[in-house]
Amino acid sequence: MTLSLRRAPVTVATAVSLLVLVVAWLVLGRSIRNEAESWSWLVHTREVLEHVQRTMTLASDAEAAQRGFLLTSNEKFASAYTVARDQVPHEMRTLRELTRDNPRQQATLRLLEAALQRRLHMLELVMQQYRGGTMADPDMLESGRLIKQQIVAHATTIRLEEQRLLRERQARAQITRWELVTAVAVVSALSVFLIILLWVISRRDAARLRAERAQLDATLRGIGEGVIATDRNGVVTLVNPVAEGLMGITEKAALGQRLADLLHLHHETGTPVTAVDTALGESGTGRWHLKTGERHHVVELTVAPVKADSTTPQGSVLVMRDVTDRDARERALRESEENYRYTIELNPQIPWKATPDGSVHGVSERWLALTGQPRDAATGAGWAEAVHAEDLPGMVAAWTHAVSTGEPYDFEHRIHTADGGLRWMRSRANPRRDESGAIVAWYGLTEDIHARKEAELSLRRGEAELRDKLAQVETIYRAVPIGLGYVDTHARIVELNEALAEVAGRPKAGLLGMTPAAVLPAPFGDRVTEVLDEVLLRRHQVSGVAFTDTQAVDGARRDWLGSFFPVIDGGDVQGVVIALLEVTQIKVAQLELEQANQSLERRIEERTMQIGEANAELRAFAHTVAHDLRAPLRNVEGFATALLEDEGERMSEDGRLFAERIVAAVTRMDRLITDLLAYSRLSRAELRIEPVDPAAVLRAVMRDLEGEIAARGAEIAVAPALPMVMGNQAMLVQVLANLVSNAIKFVVPGTPPRVSIGGSRDGPLVRLSIEDNGIGIAPEHHEHVFGVFERLHGQEQYPGTGIGLAIVKKGIERMGGSVRILPAASGGTVFELALPAAA
Repeated sequence: MTLSLRRAPVTVATAVSLLVLVVAWLVLGRSIRNEAESWSWLVHTREVLEHVQRTMTLASDAEAAQRGFLLTSNEKFASAYTVARDQVPHEMRTLRELTRDNPRQQATLRLLEAALQRRLHMLELVMQQYRGGTMADPDMLESGRLIKQQIVAHATTIRLEEQRLLRERQARAQITRWELVTAVAVVSALSVFLIILLWVISRRDAARLRAERAQLDATLRGIGEGVIATDRNGVVTLVNPVAEGLMGITEKAALGQRLADLLHLHHETGTPVTAVDTALGESGTGRWHLKTGERHHVVELTVAPVKADSTTPQGSVLVMRDVTDRDARERALRESEENYRYTIELNPQIPWKATPDGSVHGVSERWLALTGQPRDAATGAGWAEAVHAEDLPGMVAAWTHAVSTGEPYDFEHRIHTADGGLRWMRSRANPRRDESGAIVAWYGLTEDIHARKEAELSLRRGEAELRDKLAQVETIYRAVPIGLGYVDTHARIVELNEALAEVAGRPKAGLLGMTPAAVLPAPFGDRVTEVLDEVLLRRHQVSGVAFTDTQAVDGARRDWLGSFFPVIDGGDVQGVVIALLEVTQIKVAQLELEQANQSLERRIEERTMQIGEANAELRAFAHTVAHDLRAPLRNVEGFATALLEDEGERMSEDGRLFAERIVAAVTRMDRLITDLLAYSRLSRAELRIEPVDPAAVLRAVMRDLEGEIAARGAEIAVAPALPMVMGNQAMLVQVLANLVSNAIKFVVPGTPPRVSIGGSRDGPLVRLSIEDNGIGIAPEHHEHVFGVFERLHGQEQYPGTGIGLAIVKKGIERMGGSVRILPAASGGTVFELALPAAA
């Protein structure tokens, strides 16, 4: 049992070490996967930006080639135009595949692709007209300019989103990089520490085992009985002093001789025992007369095999007891039988008594308590019911043999205990004879040897396990790609592996007994010595110390991470374990990554500035064009109105109709310019985001649309107590005005419009819904109706500019929200606005 308890720290330490290493390597594996994933996303984002730029370049090349053809009629320009035009769809397919994980980018890509198709189609028409000798329609050219603006706007949106993703992914990559470095350092430190810990514990356990063996040897030599040990061939390997006295020979003279040649045994009749080998080859106890010169002894011999496993004997141990004076002692014991019985009951061994024919009739109370048998059931042959079934046949055979021959009985077996367990016992018995030599009774003792048997089994298992573990630790110690070493309290190297010897650049054998300062380059070795002094002084571990070796053999700089662990035994520091992990490649990779990131950031900043300047120029151009268009429109409207008022009665019906159409077209054109300016201002206006009451905004919208609501007989229901939102009041008025106006306008002719407006809190968001009973929007149009000039119906049926929903989407997004279309139960449409909730 003691050996089992002493082995527990090794077993527990091994199990804990393996568990910690498994967990640590899992964490390291997860960090490596995260690092790879972060790199993959960075590359992915850069690919998207490159393909967007490639697409815009191809579109510009196509337009430039078309213009070159129109100016020079050179077919080379036409061929260049065709090449650029045909590559655009391939780039768009690549972009769709790259952004398939981003619904927002997918939506913007669809808008960009549609605009590019319209632009390329228009360029193709202009070239065809030129070939046919026809000049391009100015309206078509103006439409192409607007489409080009849309293309630039969509491309800018895609770039901005990818740049935002790039910044986020760079930040994540930095975090995962540090996590990986930390995980490598921690796993390495843990591995080193656990390996050294197992090594120290294993060596200490081996020392204890050797001490116990020495103690056992001393015990065998110091006991009061003769002990002789032999190997499997019967050759003597040990003779204690008592055996020397009985045999009349020294241990030195007996070693190496066969035991059968040294023992001169006789039966009680004086007949020599000729089959000594046979007698000693069987485990049991015998009684013989031993003659050594003039001396004569009556001895009992007990032979026990020494087995390395359960079947193969490796030798035997012979215990000799001098029983010459036992007859006198037995007579004295018979005279005081009661005292003897009382004394036996106090003995930890369990006494029992049997008749000459082997029937047990005297059983100790301790046997009954141990087995749980009633006294009546334990007498006779009933004791056998408590013996384990596997041991019972051998035990019965040995007892039968002893009873029939009168030889001493000795047998080891297992019994079932009262609590349902099993325990190892040793039952021994000797006959008591009268003066004539006849057996009158058997006296036996049953000894609890469970602890001893378990210790023997545990010792054998422990020795095998210890050898395996020492081999494993040694293999790991030599194979691990980390410099490992052990120094004593004077900082002298006691042990190191090949990896640490490689750091010093010398053979391993030449480093033993030297200090790190003597074998490492000056700055490196001095720094290691400083850390060792600190660990020895403060008695605590130091991990993650960075070292740099600028004096390597090849002249290159090498970087290391070092960890130092004090080995403390019995409260005293025995030495320090050193672990050095080379991180040169990691440092180089980290520096290259930082340089690449800085270069990429500079390029992004330059491109962002260029795009910002281009957008500013485009907005200024749009504003100028819009104002320049309004001046002639006002003239056309004024003259057409005056013509109707002054000359309307004299005009023909067709002439009056044409004049009215001119006025209507001018009005639509003015409204279109107004909406375009409003849409343009959405992207450049500085917004003040503050708490806004949607109910107050809706009241302002109702006042602005009061005439239109009355003219159409619309009914508008607003839910009470709408939640407050974070936004810009003026922009929210513009957004809701467009949605309410559309809800009133897009209904089946003759149907009174019905509009229901509600809102609810959804976590950090407020969702506002505008539901109508109009003509509805098919699901396939839910995305692109928010584009500029997107119309699903003709101007004659439902007049409008096609910019209203684009203003809605742009305005909501500027306020940090989103808009989507849901089907209405009434058959109409539900526009849902999601805005941040006010605190």
